[in-house]
Amino acid sequence: MKRKQWFLAGIILLGALIAIVLSQLPSKWFNPDYLVNLSSVLTLISFTVQSILALRFLAIGAQLMFIPYCLLQSPPLWTPAIWNILFLAVNVVNVILLLLARRPVVFSRDEEQLYNLAFKSLGPREFLKLLSLGEWREGEAGETLIFSGQYNSSVSILCRGEAISVADGAEQIRIPEGKLIGIASVLMGDPLPVDIQLKTPSTYICWHIEPLRKFLDQQPEIRAKLQLIVSHDLAQSVRILHDKQLENWRVIRGNDHFKA
Repeated sequence: MKRKQWFLAGIILLGALIAIVLSQLPSKWFNPDYLVNLSSVLTLISFTVQSILALRFLAIGAQLMFIPYCLLQSPPLWTPAIWNILFLAVNVVNVILLLLARRPVVFSRDEEQLYNLAFKSLGPREFLKLLSLGEWREGEAGETLIFSGQYNSSVSILCRGEAISVADGAEQIRIPEGKLIGIASVLMGDPLPVDIQLKTPSTYICWHIEPLRKFLDQQPEIRAKLQLIVSHDLAQSVRILHDKQLENWRVIRGNDHFKA
């Protein structure tokens, strides 16, 4: 509360100081040419800055100086004044959009969990755009996400929980959190030879392929980053499959040794 009071007192004091200074100036001290000169200076400075936001602010300042200059002429210069009012409106809208885009991104608990698991190579806003295309779902243990022999038109990823691949009623490979489910089937265009089921109650997000492809066609930067994520995920899948085969081979060798 004290800060607000001090701020208000400062504004009042500044206004009083400006009024005192202006009262001491000659009666014809103001010349409209001052405005157009100041507008030109601000425009010149805007050509030297690299920040788009700073450029927009300088352009707004230049237009705020130039519009009164046009209106103070006799007769008023309505055509340039109206055009600069339009320019001013466009710049104000773009400044608002730039400031909104710079707001800090706040994730929900599940979004933050998923981002840390698999999507750190994406920017936070890119990640939110990707999430906006997906559908969050809650699954129960035993629920089948992908049926063997059926073409898959979606990709999922677990945020919390665990899934397994099942063939002939037997568990094959465990699929942990942060692992893409169904991506191999989509890339190859062939159905999976196994069922993918949830082993535990799980939270996951599902993307349908066609809307995702259309989105990525319009977002080449996100598509390039997502391709690296998919490549890394497929490499992990190959490593998991290799480790599983090696484990099975060791079990078989151990059984053969026991029988001998």
